[in-house]
Amino acid sequence: MKQSPYFAAALALFAGAACSAAHAPAPAAPAAPTTAAITEADLRQRLFLIADDSMMGRESGSLGNYKTADYVASEFKRLGLEPAGENGSYFQTVPLWVAAVDARSRIEVGGVELRLGSDFLPTSLYAGARSLDGVQAIYGGPIDDTTKWISPEQAAGKLVVIDLPPGVPRRGLAIGPRWRQAAATAVVTLDAIGPETVASLREGRPVADTTRNPNLMPSLWLSRRAAVELLGADPSTLAPGTTGAPLHGWFDFSRTPVKYPARNVIAILRGSDPALRGEYVSLSAHNDHVGFDHHPVDHDSLRAFDRVIRPMGADSPERTPTAAEWTRIHALLDSLRKVHAPRLDSIRNGADDDGSGTVALLEIAESMALSGTRPRRSILFVNHMGEEAGLLGSKWFTDHPTVPIDSIVGEIDEDMVGRGLPDDYPLDGVKAASPTYMEVVGAKRLSREFGDSIEAANAREPLPFNFDYRYDAPGHPLQYYCRADHYNYARYGIPAVALSRGEHLDYHQVTDEAQYIDYPDLARVTRMVRSAALVLANMAHRPKLDVPKPSDPHVQCRQ
Repeated sequence: MKQSPYFAAALALFAGAACSAAHAPAPAAPAAPTTAAITEADLRQRLFLIADDSMMGRESGSLGNYKTADYVASEFKRLGLEPAGENGSYFQTVPLWVAAVDARSRIEVGGVELRLGSDFLPTSLYAGARSLDGVQAIYGGPIDDTTKWISPEQAAGKLVVIDLPPGVPRRGLAIGPRWRQAAATAVVTLDAIGPETVASLREGRPVADTTRNPNLMPSLWLSRRAAVELLGADPSTLAPGTTGAPLHGWFDFSRTPVKYPARNVIAILRGSDPALRGEYVSLSAHNDHVGFDHHPVDHDSLRAFDRVIRPMGADSPERTPTAAEWTRIHALLDSLRKVHAPRLDSIRNGADDDGSGTVALLEIAESMALSGTRPRRSILFVNHMGEEAGLLGSKWFTDHPTVPIDSIVGEIDEDMVGRGLPDDYPLDGVKAASPTYMEVVGAKRLSREFGDSIEAANAREPLPFNFDYRYDAPGHPLQYYCRADHYNYARYGIPAVALSRGEHLDYHQVTDEAQYIDYPDLARVTRMVRSAALVLANMAHRPKLDVPKPSDPHVQCRQ
């Protein structure tokens, strides 16, 4: 099967090496028990366990994710925390199915059969099946210039092809309801989609139910080659409204139950104050990641390529390297070859995303449970499933809470808190990461007192973090406010914050492994969150809301 240029580049780098070498397994977790203190050694031991290759990327509904949830629950039990799941257990099972592109999906035009996965890829998981028999393709215009879009009348009954010009970011762009009478829409962007995203659609991704929404517009991604076949020429050379030959075919998504129950893991450290112990400060992280690929790549080739071309991993746009960039990539690979033999890799271990947050959660639980003192309010530990599938675990928990939802006075979510080395997070061409870098999203949107309390706790740390609020800005194209589990608490009027050390070249890649984690700073993050949680738990009153509580928690999130 034809792969994206990114995937092909990684294979090309590996072509001259011996292809029989297996990916080296992660070191075994140390056998020594963890301690009451929050330590680098404890964090490392826990993370090498849950981000090991044997967990197969921990996708929700998989055996690896099931085993991870078991491990988290066993630690909560060992520490003497109260179970707060269903039926007296630590677990809350979330209904889950796997939605995958139906392998029988096909599109044919003028006797040419387009190739599923490399020429076209359905993307509308929740829309119904769509027949394209007799439907014409029509060029709708460039996605970034609505003044050139065709009218709703022109689009009616047709497959509207929208061009995504090279260099235009995909995230944050929306088509909206303009062409609601069209047969379907198709964006010319498949050539720039990373293999991790293609795999998640072809092989399946978790969804919360089996229902379909008849009002949703069926949608596709197209390669530029496919767009030429559909319209007769490259869309960038055509006038909006140009039509192509009639099509034949259809596309759909199948749904099958997950093989293993997908579970939130929930526990309570009961507070000491009889008047306040029925209120909770929630601490959360997610235990799932995105699984594994069926097409291994060479680990070091991929890392060299991403270091130069995709410095933010899956959030970096794909492009072809220049000659100078190829030189840099090969130089990096040559240096890695002096350390490692070629090693094939297909498992997206999710060490930082969000193994780091999960092990931090466990260390905080252990530290609090064994400290000998209890905060006034109770601490609610929630290890969500399904964040990678659309915040499904946190949505299910807040819609079906196992404690009264209004009893949660604040929520702190840790997601990707294990990096921050100088060569990690790139910003505007500058290596912006440092030992004090911390992305903070949502802290003061509902309650300034809540955000100020976290800032004050951070300020008392030996080396405070520098809180960066740029990704909290309304309308920011990366949509971080809507992409983390804290949002599902905020939609119920609970002051909530998402903490992260930022993205990096290993984001959603097979290279997100425990060996690349910055353990000293992960320990610092963990201690700071523990301190902030205790401040909130010991306040005389719950954080004051500065804005009205949302009237409808089910409206679409707005950055």
